[in-house]
Amino acid sequence: MDNKPHISLQDIGTDLPFTVPDHYFDDFAARMEAATATQRPPLRHMLKSWLYMAALFAGVFLLGNLAYIIYQRNTNLKIENYERYLLSQVDEGALIDFYYEDLTNTEQ
Repeated sequence: MDNKPHISLQDIGTDLPFTVPDHYFDDFAARMEAATATQRPPLRHMLKSWLYMAALFAGVFLLGNLAYIIYQRNTNLKIENYERYLLSQVDEGALIDFYYEDLTNTEQ
């Protein structure tokens, strides 16, 4: 093989290395139309995709609902624990006096 540093366009020539089969473009439009003609997908295929989508939305809804229920339950437990903590910090006698004073103030 000859090691030339540069190849000129005159050395390459004008011959094209690729060819098109004979009469390829004569019926090209008809073949393209036949290949890309829209065919209706089978009903089973359409229903299958719709059922997948419905199942996806139902799953998202159920997971969201479950997350909301867990959030509400945790919120209620936090409130209940806070009330227990407050009641544990108050003296029982002071609590009875507070309620008694409140009852006597409302009767007057």
